[in-house]
Parts: sequence; C-alpha cells; structure tokens
Amino acid sequence: MDEVPEIRLCEVSNEIEAAMVVNLLKEDGIPAFSDANQAMNVFGGLPFEPGHTIFVPASMAKKAREILGDYPHFHGLKNVHEPDS
Repeated sequence: MDEVPEIRLCEVSNEIEAAMVVNLLKEDGIPAFSDANQAMNVFGGLPFEPGHTIFVPASMAKKAREILGDYPHFHGLKNVHEPDS
C-alpha cells in the first residue's frame, strides 16, 4: 500500500482544541491526528502547555481548512498550512 504524505495543517493552543479539531475533521472523513498524547492527561492540561500540531494527508489539506473555516472559534489558528501557489 502506498504511504500518504501528511502535512502540518495548523497549530492549536491546547490538548482540548487538538481533540476538537481532530474529531471535527474525522467526522468529515479526513484522517487527522495531533501530536498530543494521553500522558498529557495526567497533568490535566496545564496552562503552560506548549500547543499542539494537527496533521492531515496533504491531498486533504484544502478540504480540512475549509471545514475549520466554518467554525468561528478556529479562525485564529496558528501556522495554518497554505498551499504552494
């Protein structure tokens, strides 16, 4: 099976936002994941959490950006992937 190249879609502030973004994208059929891990739950998402990166297949990045664009809460995401022109 061919590997699908994944790209950084965006960065979010904390683990809760990471879970929300991943779940929203998965509901629309985009296999998203974040660099957050369950070990972080032990500390209850401390306020000095460094943020998390969301990854999606490169071929689905545009659709993922459009989906997140429908939610005002996600309009201020950091380092959002912009396609090469």
